[in-house]
Amino acid sequence: MENIQKKKWLGIADRYPRLQQVDQQRMQDRMREWASLTPEQRAKIRSSYKDFNQLPPEQKQVVKQKWDAYSNLPPEQQQRLREGGKSSKLLTAAPAENGTTTTGPGTADGPAVVTPIITESTKH
Repeated sequence: MENIQKKKWLGIADRYPRLQQVDQQRMQDRMREWASLTPEQRAKIRSSYKDFNQLPPEQKQVVKQKWDAYSNLPPEQQQRLREGGKSSKLLTAAPAENGTTTTGPGTADGPAVVTPIITESTKH
């Protein structure tokens, strides 16, 4: 494990006993789900997170608003969107100022479009 990862996990372990029971359970559930992912799935999630963090604040806000809208949908409608591939469009960041979007790591036209990965653990 890299030094940064070790420090992160030590910090989590230090905080854990002070968390409320419900927060401890949520942390355990998320850790269990993360451990069950394939290395490719983890890499994709890390990439999405990195891309999201590189967006300008106003685009982050748009993505967060769209995520909130999605999160407030009934589970059946969320499932239909996931199956139809429309959840990506719902959660995609707004176009760059010149009206273009990208699906890659970003271009001169603007930053990459970020599509958060939707899993049961990311829903609140």
